[in-house]
Amino acid sequence: MLFLAKLLCIYYMTFPFAAHAEFPVVIDLQGYPFVESPNKIVPLWGTLRGIKQVNLPVLELHRTSAAFSKGTILLFPGGGYQGLAVEHEGRNVADFLNRLGYDVAILEYSVADPDARSKALAEAVEAADLLRKQGALLGLNTTSQGIMGFSAGGHLAARLVHEEGALHPFSEIILIYPAYLEASEGDSGGKQLKQEVVLPKGITSRVFVLIGDQDQPEWKASAKAYADTSRENGQKADFHLLPGVGHGFGIQGGAGNSSGGWTDLLVNFLEKE
Repeated sequence: MLFLAKLLCIYYMTFPFAAHAEFPVVIDLQGYPFVESPNKIVPLWGTLRGIKQVNLPVLELHRTSAAFSKGTILLFPGGGYQGLAVEHEGRNVADFLNRLGYDVAILEYSVADPDARSKALAEAVEAADLLRKQGALLGLNTTSQGIMGFSAGGHLAARLVHEEGALHPFSEIILIYPAYLEASEGDSGGKQLKQEVVLPKGITSRVFVLIGDQDQPEWKASAKAYADTSRENGQKADFHLLPGVGHGFGIQGGAGNSSGGWTDLLVNFLEKE
């Protein structure tokens, strides 16, 4: 804790008062600030841009300009653990959520590494812990903390909920076309799900799962299974099978441009009591 306090002192020397810092702010997982992300944005696939190599896992903090923040959402972009789609599954999404009144923290987690999944989970645990303990000092409203992930980021979000959700419940769990939830033979946590993503019993998080009807059959089945098991667990859960779209659509070309109007479905979910 003393080491963390020293790092936060350095942070405040750089940003005299975090609540008035110019956002987005980039910090490492101990709270140390950077002028910009140490991870370069490059072409990923086709016209999509993102990160191919994570030199250092960092959080990119985006604070809402609304008078009152509704809470903070920890966001994991996808990329198959081989890259990070930090534009259409990261910054564009943060902009959209900021307009709705939410603060957002995007995690740039380890990819393109033989041990990427284990490293990414450890980094996700650190990120959630940092936001819980120091979010207010960093200028965010963490009285309510949700989690959101796209594709591989959805898998990472589900793993984090499995590991930490009972002790530190998230207000919302939002999985957009989650990948890798499906169980292989002998690894079933029930309902076609891997044990590592099964929801803890008794948590009260609200759940939103959305996937395109042109996506991979096993990913569609496991996405639905995640929502079904959430309901069986006593949670409020929305499941949406989006017609006519495949995988990886995110938000492209601005905060209002979403395939099949899926962001309207998310708005309706977030506005529910």
